Amino acid sequence: MAVRRRYRLVFYAVALAFILTLVFMSPPEDRAGPAWTFHRHLGAMDAACDYARTVMADTVDVVTATIEVSLWGTLSELGLDGGLNAQCSAILQDSLGWGNGQQPGDTVEAVFRHGRLREIRAYPRYLRGFYAVSLDTARCVDGFRYVPQERWLRIRAASFEVERTVYEAIRAFALPEDLTPSGGLATRRDSVRAAGYVVEFQQNLTDRLFAYDIDFYHDVRPGDSVWVLFEETVYPETGEVGFRRILAAKYGFRGGGLVEALPFWHQPDTLLDGGVSMVLDHYHRDGASLRTMFLKMPVPFGRISSPYSSARMHPVLGYTRAHRGIDYAAPTGTEIFAVGDGVITRRGWNGGYGNYVRVRHANGYETEYGHLSGYASGQSVGTYVRQGEVIGYVGSTGLSTGPHLHFGMKKNGSFVNPATEILPPADPLEGDELAEFRRQVPVLEEAWEMMAGRELPVPEADTGGTEAG
Repeated sequence: MAVRRRYRLVFYAVALAFILTLVFMSPPEDRAGPAWTFHRHLGAMDAACDYARTVMADTVDVVTATIEVSLWGTLSELGLDGGLNAQCSAILQDSLGWGNGQQPGDTVEAVFRHGRLREIRAYPRYLRGFYAVSLDTARCVDGFRYVPQERWLRIRAASFEVERTVYEAIRAFALPEDLTPSGGLATRRDSVRAAGYVVEFQQNLTDRLFAYDIDFYHDVRPGDSVWVLFEETVYPETGEVGFRRILAAKYGFRGGGLVEALPFWHQPDTLLDGGVSMVLDHYHRDGASLRTMFLKMPVPFGRISSPYSSARMHPVLGYTRAHRGIDYAAPTGTEIFAVGDGVITRRGWNGGYGNYVRVRHANGYETEYGHLSGYASGQSVGTYVRQGEVIGYVGSTGLSTGPHLHFGMKKNGSFVNPATEILPPADPLEGDELAEFRRQVPVLEEAWEMMAGRELPVPEADTGGTEAG
C-alpha cells in the first residue's frame, strides 16, 4: 500500500508541475511575428484552380466529319455503333429531315470528354448554329437542343501601331484576354492556339483584304496604324476564343494615306446557280472591289513546270499535242485555291486529268484543276466557293509523271492562257447596291468607333482636307 501511495504522490507532483509550466511559461518568440498572409494562399489556390481548368480543357476533343454518302456511315466513323447510332440517326432525321435528304456541306461533330463520346452536334449548312444530342454509354439523352450561332459569336474592335511587323503587332495588341480558360498561356496547347489565332488574323488582313492594295514586304513602316473590326468564335464547350473573320479594316500609313476594307453583304451574281445565301465582300469607299476577279495562281509558291502551249511533247503519251493550261509543280498535299468566286460544276475522276474540279465563274469564265490527290471536305457539285477557298490538294493522279496541278481557264467556252489573259477586276457595286452601301458605311463606322473607344480615320476628301491616319 505504501508503495502504491508513493507512486500516486509522484504522479500528482508531475501533473502539477506540468500544469504550472503551461500557466507560467513565456510565449514563444514566433507568436509575436506577422499575421498569416492568407491572401497569398488564396491567390496560389486560384492559380492552381486556373491551371486545373486548363488541364481539364485538354480533355475535350472534337472530331468533325462531312456527310458524304450516308448519315449512318458518318456517325459510325465518329464512333457511334449499333443501337446508339440508330437512336442518334433517328433524332437527326426527325428534327432535320436528314438521312437521304441532307445537303452538301452538312457536317457533324463528335465531342469527346476524357476520351468518351458524350455529344453529337449537327451543323446544317443553311442554319447559323448547331443541333446537339447528348449521349451516355448506351443511349441518347435529353433528345436534342438547338444552339444559335449568335450565342457563340462576338464582334470585337482592335487598333494598334506597327513597330516592326504586322504579325508582332497583332500578337501584342489583338490577342483576346480570354483566349484560354485560364486567361494565360499556361500550356503548350495554349501557346499553339495563340500562334494559330495570330496567323489566321494576319492572313485574313494581309493575304485576303489588303493583298491587292498593300505590299506588306515593302510598304510597311514603323508607325503605321491599323484599325480592325472582326468576329471571334467563343466555343460553347470550353469558353475558349478563336479568330473567325475580319468584318472591316483600315490601314493608315505613317507618311500619309489610308486604305480601307468596308463590308457589304449581297447576293452573288445571278449567273451563279440559286440557293446561295448572302455573302460578305469588301469594297473601297467608292464601291470598287478590293480584289481582282481572279488570283494570280491557284497554288501558293507553286513552280511553273509546263506553260500554256499550242504544241507540247506529252511526258506520258510521248507525242506532241496542245497543252491548254499551266502546270504548277508542288509537293503532294499542297492546298489548291479557287482562283475566283464560282460554282463547282464537276468534281470527280476525269480520265487523264485524274481527280478533277471545274468551277464556273461570272462573265463567261471557267477554271479547271487536275491531278488532285484529294478534295476539300464539305463541297460537291453545286457548291458555291469563294476566291481563295481550298478546293483540293496537289497530287499525281491520271496521266502524270509527278505531283503537280494542271490549271486551265476558259472564256466563253474556249481555252485561254491564264498567264496572259487580262483578268478583269471583281464587279464594283452599282445602282441600288451602291446606294445601300453608302447608307450603311456611316452607320457601321459610328458603331465601330463606339466599340473601339476612339475616333476612326477617314479619307481626306471626307475630312475637309485634313490628313488621314
